[in-house]
Amino acid sequence: MIERGAIVIRGIQFQASHGASAEERRQTRRFEVDLEIQARDPIAKGGETDRLADTVDYLELCTLVIRVGTEATCHLVEKVARRILDAVGARHPAAHVTVEVRKLDPPCPGAPKYCGVRIAGGPLTRVP
Repeated sequence: MIERGAIVIRGIQFQASHGASAEERRQTRRFEVDLEIQARDPIAKGGETDRLADTVDYLELCTLVIRVGTEATCHLVEKVARRILDAVGARHPAAHVTVEVRKLDPPCPGAPKYCGVRIAGGPLTRVP
C-alpha cells in the first residue's frame, strides 16, 4: 500500500516582467519553477487504474504555473511563488505543495546563475 507519494515537475520555464525595480519590470526575464505535490489518494489510485483522470495531471499543472507566472507583474519572487502555491493548492486542496521559483541570470553582482525562493503549504496528514 502506498502511504504517500509525490508528483515532481522540474524546470517549468516562462518569461515575465517581475522585479524589484521599475527597470527590471520594463523588460522580461526568464524564470524557472519546480513543483512537488505530495498526496496519497491521487497517486495511489492512478498507479492502480493507469487513468490520467485518477491522478495529478502534469499538463494541467504546467499550464497553471505558466498562466499564474505571467498574468500579473510582481515586485518579488516571493510573491510569484505564493501566487503559484495558492493556485496549485486551490486545485489540489488535500495535497502538500512545494514550489521553488528561480529568476535566471538576475541583475546582481557576482553574476549568479539564479536567485530564488522555495515555499510549501497544505496538509501533511498521517496515513492511518
